Amino acid sequence: MADEKDGKWQCYIIPDLASWTGAAASDHTPIEFYDSYEQAAARFQELRSEPYNSEDLPAARLTFGVQREDPPSAADLLQVRQGKNYLVDDYTRMEAVNQSPEVMDILRQMRKDLGFDRVRVYERDAYGGFTGPKDMAFSRWKHPLKPMLRKSVLKELKKAPEPKKPQKKHRSKTSERE
Repeated sequence: MADEKDGKWQCYIIPDLASWTGAAASDHTPIEFYDSYEQAAARFQELRSEPYNSEDLPAARLTFGVQREDPPSAADLLQVRQGKNYLVDDYTRMEAVNQSPEVMDILRQMRKDLGFDRVRVYERDAYGGFTGPKDMAFSRWKHPLKPMLRKSVLKELKKAPEPKKPQKKHRSKTSERE
C-alpha cells in the first residue's frame, strides 16, 4: 500500500540545471526536495542571487518544480534564464499536473511570491507536433488550456496587484445619436 505522502505533490529545487548537461553532468547539483511550497520558495529566493543565474547564456539554471510518487508525475514550473524568471509551460500538456488543484495553487502562489517575467511557448504545428520554443513576455502569453478546464487559473496567474482604476463612463447609443 502506498504511503499517504506518495499521492501528494512535493516541491523540488535544482540549484543549477545546466550542471546536469554536457561535461558538467558528472558533477551536477543535487535535486533538493521540500514538503512545503514555502520551504522551496525560501530556498529558491536564497539561490536566486547566485551569479550563474544572471549569465548571458540561454540555458535554464535555477529550477523550481513539483513531483509526486503515486501516480508518478513531475514537472518543472519555473526556471531562471539570463536573469529572468520563466514559466515552464510543460504542465499545460501534462494532465496529471494541470488537473491538480494543489499544483494550480502552487502556480498561483509562485506568481505572487516569485513572479514570471517570460515564458517559452511550444505551440502545436499542422502535423500535431510542437514548434518552438517561442520566447515571449508572460503578459502576452495565451494559456493553451480550454477555458472550461482552467477558466480561473490563467486569470489568477496573470493577475498582478494593481491599484483599482476608476471605471470609464460609457455613453449610451441613444446619446450618441442625439
